[in-house]
Amino acid sequence: MSDSTSVVYLRNSESGALVEAELHDSILQRHLDDQLSKWKPLTTEHAEEHGHWDWQAKWAFFAPQLSYQSFALECNGRTQGLMIVNTIKRCRIQQQANKHLVYVEYLEAAPWNRRPIPGETQYKGVGQVMIAAAIQLSIDEGNHGRIGLHSLPQANTFYRDKCGMTDLGPDASYQNLRYFEMTEAKATAFMQ
Repeated sequence: MSDSTSVVYLRNSESGALVEAELHDSILQRHLDDQLSKWKPLTTEHAEEHGHWDWQAKWAFFAPQLSYQSFALECNGRTQGLMIVNTIKRCRIQQQANKHLVYVEYLEAAPWNRRPIPGETQYKGVGQVMIAAAIQLSIDEGNHGRIGLHSLPQANTFYRDKCGMTDLGPDASYQNLRYFEMTEAKATAFMQ
């Protein structure tokens, strides 16, 4: 599997300094190994909503399919975030109904980037970098930055307040998770 990287920046939570990171346009085995050995024990210990996610199985299922793309974010030699997106879903917001968008299937930041964990360097901006990657892919695919996703309850405020996505409410056809969508105008505002 080919992998190209882009330089992005995260903010060190302690110092406030910007730190260079690498955004990979595909998840590699080392990212899965990091998730399993370093993240999984912490998400399981704290009974997080996504603690049951098996990234190895998700990646094995989605990677061979042409409509999916994966991303991994690394900083200081450690995986800080993972994401899998679908490029053939359709919009639900009335003003853009049935137009194509990039749908975020799964997005997870390392546990130390969601809450303080002793001995771990925490970075701010992991989720925003990943959302920006989904928006950029949407632009590259000709979808003008439109993205959508279903959110676990603990992430609802992030998508609504930090990312500026429109909350379309609980989706009875998808475990009653809230569905969020981003319009072209909101994608442009987010990227600025």
